[in-house]
Amino acid sequence: MIRDQNPQDNLPVQTLWPGLLPWQHLLCGWIIGMLAWEWPPPATAAILLYLWALSESAREPSEPLQTRKIPFHGLSFSTAAALKILRQTRLSVLLIFSFLAGIVTVYLLHPQTHYPGTSTPMVEHRAPVEITGRVAEVRPRPGQLYQIILDDVQLHDGQGKAVPLGGKLLWNRKTSADVPGPGQEVRTTLRIRPIQGMANQGMSRSETYWARQGIRHRAYSRGDDSDFQTSDAINPAWEARLRIRKDLLETSPPGQGQAMLLALLMGDRSLLHPETMDVIQRASLAHSMALSGMHLGFVVGLGWLAATMIGRASPGVYLRLPRPKLAVLLSVPLVLGYLWLGQAVPSLTRAALMFACWGILLMFNRQRVLLDGLFLALLVILLLDPLTVFDLRLQLSALAVAGLALVWPLGREAMRFSQRPWWQKPLAAGFGILAVSTVATLALLPLQAWYFGRISPHLYLNVIWLPLLGLLVFPLGLTGLCLLLLPGAAALAAPVLSLACLVLENMVNGLHFLDEAGWLWVNIPARPLWPQFLGYWMLPLAVAAWWMRPRALRPGLVFAAVGLLMMPVLYTLLQEQRQGITLRMLDVGQGQAVLLELPGGKRWLVDGGGFWTWDYDLGQAVITPTLTHGKPPRLDGIALSHADFDHYRGLYYPLRYFRVKEYVSQGRGPTGHDGQLLAEILSRQNIPERILRKGDFIILGPDIGFEVLHPDDRWMKADKDNDASLVLRLIWKDRPLALLPGDIELPSIAALLQSDADLSAEVLIVPHHGSRSSFSPELYARVRPHFALVSTGFLNRFNHPHPEIVRSLLDLGIPLYNSSEHGAVTVRWKNTASPPTIRSERLGVIVLQP
Repeated sequence: MIRDQNPQDNLPVQTLWPGLLPWQHLLCGWIIGMLAWEWPPPATAAILLYLWALSESAREPSEPLQTRKIPFHGLSFSTAAALKILRQTRLSVLLIFSFLAGIVTVYLLHPQTHYPGTSTPMVEHRAPVEITGRVAEVRPRPGQLYQIILDDVQLHDGQGKAVPLGGKLLWNRKTSADVPGPGQEVRTTLRIRPIQGMANQGMSRSETYWARQGIRHRAYSRGDDSDFQTSDAINPAWEARLRIRKDLLETSPPGQGQAMLLALLMGDRSLLHPETMDVIQRASLAHSMALSGMHLGFVVGLGWLAATMIGRASPGVYLRLPRPKLAVLLSVPLVLGYLWLGQAVPSLTRAALMFACWGILLMFNRQRVLLDGLFLALLVILLLDPLTVFDLRLQLSALAVAGLALVWPLGREAMRFSQRPWWQKPLAAGFGILAVSTVATLALLPLQAWYFGRISPHLYLNVIWLPLLGLLVFPLGLTGLCLLLLPGAAALAAPVLSLACLVLENMVNGLHFLDEAGWLWVNIPARPLWPQFLGYWMLPLAVAAWWMRPRALRPGLVFAAVGLLMMPVLYTLLQEQRQGITLRMLDVGQGQAVLLELPGGKRWLVDGGGFWTWDYDLGQAVITPTLTHGKPPRLDGIALSHADFDHYRGLYYPLRYFRVKEYVSQGRGPTGHDGQLLAEILSRQNIPERILRKGDFIILGPDIGFEVLHPDDRWMKADKDNDASLVLRLIWKDRPLALLPGDIELPSIAALLQSDADLSAEVLIVPHHGSRSSFSPELYARVRPHFALVSTGFLNRFNHPHPEIVRSLLDLGIPLYNSSEHGAVTVRWKNTASPPTIRSERLGVIVLQP
């Protein structure tokens, strides 16, 4: 009996990327090559996997590799198969060249990011200096912060001489008053500093981000700290937007609803409170507040609605122009208007370009509009500015659209609302919103974990939030703005805008209600390592190919993806079994934080840095991402040396979100709001607290611990918190590794020297960031370290470390490694007999001279 043949058997085998055109492959190779500038190993691995996948897609999966013969010898392949292999070989060669072209592109265009120093004393001395410059751009940020980008900046020395600054200046101005507009020349007095961020393991650096925008220096002013004078006319477009902004604020009721409406319509988030942005981010709704493709989608939806209404009134119009094309044409003026209204911010401009590409392909009757439009838009964007490839906003947009394009064939039927009974349409629409949000989130999951350090599981809120924005708030807001622009219609605009603000106010209040009920929790993941990025994105591609054609599944690709996902986990487990000890002084600016990594995967954090302002949470922005780089959010203990904000404010975030087994201090903690917040976190997280005194010993592991050398009860009554600092000595099998003296000053240092305690250690953390109030050559001689570490901020206003301390250590033959110059410094002891090895995040391995 002859078996019936399956019709699928005669279908051509689907390649790994169905229908991807050759130029699109080459664009991918060019992009990977450009990314290799910043991430060489991941990009190299990615292009090799790409080439392997292309070679796999060229093989006939139904024929075992062992039975094949070389086409040009045995001629066992058909001519078509041979030509296919030749095409794939040529494509692979061109892909390699496109990869190399990407590397060359960035080499030729990328600016220098390392700070080479400056010959301008007015900048080096950190003194206020009078400047003039032309406003190039103004970026409103939450909390009434404005990022003002100045170009053609001149420094004036007060004697009639002007010196060019070189590059653009980032002026962070926090104020509720007016700010200068684009096109105006500004004269003001500021303290200018070169931009240099913190350098920690697995963290990007702010100087690189700003250098790609041509910005080399920054300044900060608050309130009326820096008055300014302007000359020249303001940019007419900016002036027109200011009038619209003023009318909108006067016509609508104040509050966070008004602030959200201003952000959604004009991209101005300056009136949003940081607390509002935080609760929106934890609710998995942050994408709704950044002007992007979703907001343009709302605007295009109005064009689609207009096309539908025209079709209802005159159905015959669809015979000349189908509804999709009519919607595209009607959306063009709406998109251009919204682009102008939103200040044409980069994310909105790129989204508009993507919509333009999709519209053009749709007008030319192309079938694969979503995928081809994405590639076409990326090509145009990157040809105009290749360095945009490093922009996180573009990466997020491209990956989200790529994820949607990958699963679109699977969900197309579910989105056919017109063919459903009326009672099913709302359910189908809600399911569609949830599905789109889920797919986009899953596509971006590694990047979200890497860049933002937390993942919100509350995607379900999009089902309520996004329809309210798209169907109610946006139509009301745009209608109200149109009425404001019409002469004599301002009275009609007021109730429309007020209703939009009322809806938004209640939406925000609803999030705060959920937050107070404890629902808006977030997950702090282990930040993925680069093999996990590749494995995560390889796996769905292989599965998608199998879904389209089961014979296209390549077991090797699937196994490789799973292996890449598991490799970092296995590596971390092996690392935790090592017997060595690692001490890492983190780069936290003008503060101090020291991480200890011990055998068995145990970790202790001694201090956490911190800033004087709550506008920047160092614990969330630096400490947590560094500690979760490839590792879960767990700590065996946190120790606070004393109650200075530059040591404790960075601890709040890990205390709140990490699994911490123990918290130790000398008992003299922060007071006021900071102290109350610390007590609430310790109580809520049920973290045991222990008070330490001189003579105590903290067991960190087998034969490893901290000797507590200071303070005793008498010093707890010292006038200064610094003199009550914990002084900890790290011991490993009677070998003194490091001395961590906190911020002790001369009185407590004298008491320490008068005691009979053994102070010797191989590493000394210089007390009080190298302040002159802690200068003690006797202490350095008593400790006899192989080298010393000091944690300071770049060009800090305290002039730390003091030149006398640097000179004294040099005279004693003790090398000094400064976090502001070297970044985070890692010291490792492999065993109790091996000498320490040192590595700097900025300079690499440091070799100690014997």
